[in-house]
Amino acid sequence: MWIELLKRHVNQKGPRLVAKELGVSRSMIDLVTQGKYLASTQRIIERVKRIYGVDGKIECPIKGVLTPLECAENFRKAKLIGLRCGNPETMRLHKECSRCSTRK
Repeated sequence: MWIELLKRHVNQKGPRLVAKELGVSRSMIDLVTQGKYLASTQRIIERVKRIYGVDGKIECPIKGVLTPLECAENFRKAKLIGLRCGNPETMRLHKECSRCSTRK
């Protein structure tokens, strides 16, 4: 079940790192794992299943197989730099990240 998967990652890595990997706030992770999150959990359920569901690895068409943290960092970098970069790999990364279903 998704909540056990989330709790296991929180216990292994800590809530701050898991929040970064999932692209949500740390308070959301804390509230969800404690069963005190009052809003809909659909968004976090989908993210946990997409990011941690397949052995904790993410297949990136540009970078290959990544950890969730590497994926989050690449996504952040690609979003920050955007099309202003001169590096062809970063430009391809930006285009792929903007279409990626894992981070949306």
